[in-house]
Amino acid sequence: MRLVPSTILVLALVGCSTSERGDIIDLRDTPSPDGRYVCTVFGETFYNTTGYAQHIYLRRSGEQRGYPGNVYVVPVGDDVAVSWTSPTNLLVRLSFETRRTIPAVTNVAGVTVTYSEMTK
Repeated sequence: MRLVPSTILVLALVGCSTSERGDIIDLRDTPSPDGRYVCTVFGETFYNTTGYAQHIYLRRSGEQRGYPGNVYVVPVGDDVAVSWTSPTNLLVRLSFETRRTIPAVTNVAGVTVTYSEMTK
């Protein structure tokens, strides 16, 4: 009898797995002013009609880009622009299709990441 709830839980977790990845498109690298870091914005598409999410990944120059984004994953319908304000400060400007909270300032790989909202 104990086996039934455990089996149901395992099947539910496997059924909810999000290990499937879409194709990477629209890859844009933005190096820091001193060239020590690279911020990459890339799309991930599943070829449906709703658009695609965008990932923001920050790394040191020479390192491989990872998945998913380690700075922010921009939902479908939203837009993003990134710019360096100094060699160790990255500004991420977000435009929301549906209003949401702007993320707090954070630090990724030694870079301070600040978020702001932009108008469409």
